[in-house]
Amino acid sequence: MLFHKWVRWRVQRMTEVISSSGRRPVLVVGEDPKLGRLVTLALKPGNYVVREARSADEALTRVVEDSPSLVMLELAYWQIDGVALCEQLREFSDVPIMFLSAADDDESKVRALRCGDDYLIRPFSLVELRARVDALLRRAHPCLDDSGPVYRDEFLTIDFMRHEVTFRGVPLDLTPTEYRLVRVLARYPGRLFLHEDLLTRVWDESYRNDFHLLRLHVANLRKKIEPDPAHPRYLKTRRGLGYFFQPAPPRDEEASSRLIRRVAQPISALS
Repeated sequence: MLFHKWVRWRVQRMTEVISSSGRRPVLVVGEDPKLGRLVTLALKPGNYVVREARSADEALTRVVEDSPSLVMLELAYWQIDGVALCEQLREFSDVPIMFLSAADDDESKVRALRCGDDYLIRPFSLVELRARVDALLRRAHPCLDDSGPVYRDEFLTIDFMRHEVTFRGVPLDLTPTEYRLVRVLARYPGRLFLHEDLLTRVWDESYRNDFHLLRLHVANLRKKIEPDPAHPRYLKTRRGLGYFFQPAPPRDEEASSRLIRRVAQPISALS
């Protein structure tokens, strides 16, 4: 227990140091040396520095010592199952994890996404890899404003410190379970949580197969936080997999989108 606390402190401290320097280290774990070269080539235009690990022990050590912004992990290689290594990392770190694999079957994807944050099939283009890395790192950080751990847009405010949720400035009467559900999702905007993961995090392991219970609570939560519950803006569904929190777009981006839709209407509709 004390060791895990020290490891978490060490990872957090290194993250602060790296954030202040502006450099974003990426750790590539796998046996194929070509993989590290491909990732380096793809991320060269950005402010990334790529490091490699060939074994599980080396990967765990580097995460503690280097506190990477992202871990890219082969799903299966000679020393250890990639999912097993991912689970070890999750014991002390919330670092975003992207799996790289030649396996294109649903079973492999679901196994990986139960622990990791993204899944990219090999072979892949360098452009796609760079885009996926940029998107994953954008999603990995909670939508917090400058005043502290608060998500805020024109409709919804979630204060993680005070455990308060308001809609159009009016405090919402959420149940403890509803608050835990929105807190888990909103803290990692864009991250897909599988049904089993949400049930385990919000309830406990004994509920991991109670999908009906989860659907009921999501439906009730949408009635309270969505401007239009029939067309969810925040709590999005990935059919057959799970749910994710979609932050509202910036005001200028949303206004531009409305303008584009208006311009695209037939002239008769504008008269």
